[in-house]
Amino acid sequence: MEEFKRVLRKEFKLAARSGYEVFMPIMYLFLIIIFFNISTSYISKKITLELVPQMIWLSCLLVCILNLEAIFREDFEDGSLDYFLTADVNHESQIIAKILSHWSLTVLPVVIASPFISLLLGINIETSLVLFLSLLIGTPSLSLIGSIIAAITLTLKRGKVLLSIIVLPMFVPILIFGSSAVNNSMLKINYDSELLLLGIVFFIFLLISPFACLKSLKVSLD
Repeated sequence: MEEFKRVLRKEFKLAARSGYEVFMPIMYLFLIIIFFNISTSYISKKITLELVPQMIWLSCLLVCILNLEAIFREDFEDGSLDYFLTADVNHESQIIAKILSHWSLTVLPVVIASPFISLLLGINIETSLVLFLSLLIGTPSLSLIGSIIAAITLTLKRGKVLLSIIVLPMFVPILIFGSSAVNNSMLKINYDSELLLLGIVFFIFLLISPFACLKSLKVSLD
């Protein structure tokens, strides 16, 4: 547990030093909203409202992908990753801490802002809360899945491009489940099954990701 806390503190301190990186996810979200409003200015309001949840979900997906490579990159470049893999420590807990810090610093700000933005764009309170809940349950899976691919492509040339190509299709089911839950809420249809599926995916990858990342890192650095 102490190792877990130590890694979290380290990641948050590094983010605080850079300063602007903490605000980048929200800046990305507002840029996407601006372009979304421009592109939908000639579409009826009803259709625009139906597209808002998908737009916010896509924003989370894009923000997550943009920062996935950074999960292990800095430790790899300064050599601390080699020490970490050979040290007698709880590797899995430290990997989970790195994944959690990635999600907290990149995706969580967008998740927190999402219900307020959807309300401003005309979505009702109930649907905005369902949107928030679906993002809160579903988006951690993006970081968990992405971390495995980030570990696999860590030492490859143009690894960031390859990382994006690989993770996009893997993120699609989560995007579908999340968007379906919000759409069902808008249509006054039960959305429990979609939220349950998001929860199951999260639980599965929470168990798999630490071990898969550790194995992938060892293979990548061999």
